[in-house]
Amino acid sequence: MTGSSKVNGKMGKLLKNDFLASARVIPLFYILEAISVVLFYIGDKTQKPVPLALGVAFTLIVAFLLIFISLFFVVYDFNKSLFSQQGYLSFSLPVTSKQLLGSKMIVYGGWMILSYIVFTVVVAFTGQYVSQDVVGEENMNLAETFLYMFMPTLPPKSMLIIYLIYYIANFFIIVLLAVSMIYFSIAASHMRPFQKHNIIYAVLIFVVVAAVFGLMLAALNKFFRFDLAMHTDGSFGLAIGGDSYSGNFVALMPVFGYIAYAVGLFFGTSYIMHKKVNIK
Repeated sequence: MTGSSKVNGKMGKLLKNDFLASARVIPLFYILEAISVVLFYIGDKTQKPVPLALGVAFTLIVAFLLIFISLFFVVYDFNKSLFSQQGYLSFSLPVTSKQLLGSKMIVYGGWMILSYIVFTVVVAFTGQYVSQDVVGEENMNLAETFLYMFMPTLPPKSMLIIYLIYYIANFFIIVLLAVSMIYFSIAASHMRPFQKHNIIYAVLIFVVVAAVFGLMLAALNKFFRFDLAMHTDGSFGLAIGGDSYSGNFVALMPVFGYIAYAVGLFFGTSYIMHKKVNIK
């Protein structure tokens, strides 16, 4: 057996254990979401207002709660499994701090992404239902007429696809960046100088980390322009620095900034976990 396969096997076990630990509670809310959808479907088919209203309300509320439940477990499990008494067991495993951290980022970052996807789909679905069955098709057609009055020339389909890909990619990267910032703040708050009031310091460190990220992003946008230019003739190109172009654009430099900051936080967190952390 090679060293690479041993590492992959250990990482697989970590992922399995973290997934099983997270699956004790989070999937229950997906079951509640499924029940809410069934209630909505029954109300829609029977045209009974009470089940229909409850179905719509519970579907939106549970989808909204999923985000907060996922965020809670991002914080709770990371802190409990690594920095409580359970941390002695976690750090005694024959794995590196990068593997411990990477497993939790993959599992809980995945839950966060999934919860946001479910929330987006539910909002889009209920919005479409309300627009078609509550507002009515005639009123929607009237709204579209007003839209074209104020926006007579909509972007071409290719441009809309680029925007969609860009914002979806940004979404996934920002979620993982947010998890990285949370994990760095929790790990840093368990260093000896901060451990006595680690919760307060975790919040303060997160604020500082977020502020530094904001300053870095502002500097990138100001001094290092790197955009995907979408010209009015439908062509695309890269615009670097002060290049001028006509049409719309998407800023690529912030995306690289997100990735670089997340990678830096990952290695910073793993270093703290390996060298600086003080387990209670």
